[in-house]
Amino acid sequence: MADADLDSVRRAFADLTGLFEDAAHIASEGQGIKALDGGSRQLRRISITMNRLQRRLIILERRLR
Repeated sequence: MADADLDSVRRAFADLTGLFEDAAHIASEGQGIKALDGGSRQLRRISITMNRLQRRLIILERRLR
């Protein structure tokens, strides 16, 4: 694998790792929610993050092929 390709895979993996950390942080904040409105907001945030994770996984998979 060329160095440029390897660097792009490393960047994609770093982005993916960061998104996993973001998702874990959002989920931990959601554990302290006391109102339905707050839960709905947290659910939207985690949903957006999960969609970003899915897109990054697809990008990483393409680069690894």
